[in-house]
Amino acid sequence: MTNFIINEPHIVFIHLPKTGGTSVRDALGRLEGRYFGHVPERFRDRHSLAVVREPKARFLSAFRMFKFGNQLEGDYYAEPRWPDLSISQALDVLEDPWIGFDRSHRDIPWNFKHHIIPQTHPFNCLFYADTVLRFETLEEDFGAFCANFGIAAELPRLRASRNGQKHEERWRQEDEERFMRLFADDYRFLAYASGRPEPTKKRYNFEPLRPKDRTVYDLWPAYFSDEKIFLKDAAQALPEDSSVLEPFADMIIPGSPTGAWAGRSKDLVAHFQKLQPEFSGASRLSHLLACTIVVLRRDPSCESALRLFWRILDEQFEVIRSELSLRWLVSIADTVADLGRSSGECAVGMSASIFANTAKLHESELKLFYPKRPWPPRRRFSSGGALFDGMLTYWVEKGDMIDNMFARSAKVAASEPTAGKILMEVMERLKLGPTVYRRFKRISGVKAAPLVDDRVKERLQRIMKNNA
Repeated sequence: MTNFIINEPHIVFIHLPKTGGTSVRDALGRLEGRYFGHVPERFRDRHSLAVVREPKARFLSAFRMFKFGNQLEGDYYAEPRWPDLSISQALDVLEDPWIGFDRSHRDIPWNFKHHIIPQTHPFNCLFYADTVLRFETLEEDFGAFCANFGIAAELPRLRASRNGQKHEERWRQEDEERFMRLFADDYRFLAYASGRPEPTKKRYNFEPLRPKDRTVYDLWPAYFSDEKIFLKDAAQALPEDSSVLEPFADMIIPGSPTGAWAGRSKDLVAHFQKLQPEFSGASRLSHLLACTIVVLRRDPSCESALRLFWRILDEQFEVIRSELSLRWLVSIADTVADLGRSSGECAVGMSASIFANTAKLHESELKLFYPKRPWPPRRRFSSGGALFDGMLTYWVEKGDMIDNMFARSAKVAASEPTAGKILMEVMERLKLGPTVYRRFKRISGVKAAPLVDDRVKERLQRIMKNNA
């Protein structure tokens, strides 16, 4: 669902896909903005309009558009987007919690689900509608609406789906039962009777559909919109710094995690959306924390971003601790080091950053300049020996240096409750990951190979030389 803000006349059009909404939107006038899953408060005093449709007819219209394409030349849906789609698969998409629908990510399954979620789903915002038209009598209803508001508009016919072949729509008995279960609220609140194209009444009560608490869509309006926000307006790209955080912690981002995106977009909202797949399976709060870091990296003076950053760490870090990759833990540590509220926080943040980045430097050197070697090593050499500037080789067999270093750091972490949690988590990840710390811990306590004295060494060398 997309809420279109129309400039002239001042109307909010609540567009439910496959209800003739594209035609209505084009007829109404100049578009001012688009918002997904919410209507910003500054527009809620405008009259709002929605169109509803018999649930099964709407479902099939979306199904046919994705399977067969539509009849609008040059349109994105003119070509079939999911040619092998079946009714059963379509219902699977609807019930799969790991497929999203809110326009924060674009791929075929997400887009299809966006088109078929029930009209009464809270994301569709029907509870905002002042006027509800019916698709079955849309031309007549829209004409009456325009006459009432003094609007001169004609209703074009757009995006009509191709019908395809009836044998392509195979409804099994279990599909029918499943469909009626999934769309029960549509039939109830929209007053359609199963199998009848006309509503049984024209008055609706959508108030029970209204969420009791504010949703993430309400709390983060810029992200769920088509707004473009650049650095000069950076604070507007994030939720208000006083926003409740629990809805963000409770919302899990659908999908499977992907690799890190290392690009950069000047449009902050676009940049945030590029980061989202990295947080699939995690809470929206983890993603939001990453977005505050993006803003602070570009504008360290953005006070609202900084307040939101510290609120998430102070109030909710334990909730998202396990969701954050080491990459983002280090980004948090760097931000704490740069923007800590005290010299102690800055120092603890810097400690976490040094731990992680020193390990990263060592692992990068091994990967770039040294061939892979079996571990643990097949041969063991004696410890000791000079390295540089008075430093000696780490005595691997004792292994106490790592323990002592982490123990001292734990004492430092205890002095700063929030920053200390970051430091402790970074240390734990370094112990568990494939790092120099873990490798040395695995062989600590193992006896070194016995030393060979010089006389034996010379004798061995002579024997090898004679046998060469």
